[in-house]
Amino acid sequence: MKRRTKTAYGILAALVMAALVASAAFQGCAGGAWMLKNAADRFLLPAPQRTVWAPYPPPGTHIDSYSDASGSYTNYVYEVEAATEKGVPITVTIIVFGEEATGEGWLEIDARGASGVHYRGVDESEVPQAARDVLCAG
Repeated sequence: MKRRTKTAYGILAALVMAALVASAAFQGCAGGAWMLKNAADRFLLPAPQRTVWAPYPPPGTHIDSYSDASGSYTNYVYEVEAATEKGVPITVTIIVFGEEATGEGWLEIDARGASGVHYRGVDESEVPQAARDVLCAG
């Protein structure tokens, strides 16, 4: 029974990846690699889940954009330099839905692997000092 479950999971994973590749190709998504990495981080690989912090990305620094499902809005994809509470740096991909990033403030990001799953704006005082030290050193 376990073997069938693993086989079914493997087939499902392959189908999801194939659908994502086809979707990226049909949309003409030049930077579609982020989409595959995001799917792998979230669904296929045993990627670690952690909380990281990052400055909100500046407008115009997105690596890709695409229309939402309704065609009403544009979503923007960013690679942000983030850090853990211990100051370990990591680059994380996030999607800002319906508008470009403002570049103002800080983000707390729930990341799986190098993909942001959820994020929220936070005050700088909520960012661990070790993360601020790493991110503000440049």
